[in-house]
Amino acid sequence: MFDCERCGRCCRRVGRTALGEDMALPDGACRHLDKATNLCTIYERRPLICRVDDFYDAYMSKAMTREEFYRRNKNVCRMFRNEEKIPAV
Repeated sequence: MFDCERCGRCCRRVGRTALGEDMALPDGACRHLDKATNLCTIYERRPLICRVDDFYDAYMSKAMTREEFYRRNKNVCRMFRNEEKIPAV
């Protein structure tokens, strides 16, 4: 299983993706994100895009290994963390 850190960074950017536009609030965050806890309010019913392992099985298993998919997802996580450290100009 994908090791999600539950930081909420991807959920706060869901509106930046074509697959997540319909779930986004005007600020780009998922409408199902509890911003106080960074947890999903519909976790048991969350869409496929939010389920890394199920998304891999449905769409990516023929394109790359699970390990590669996990690595790419972790790289995006790191990118989001670094983006937040860049001071606004």
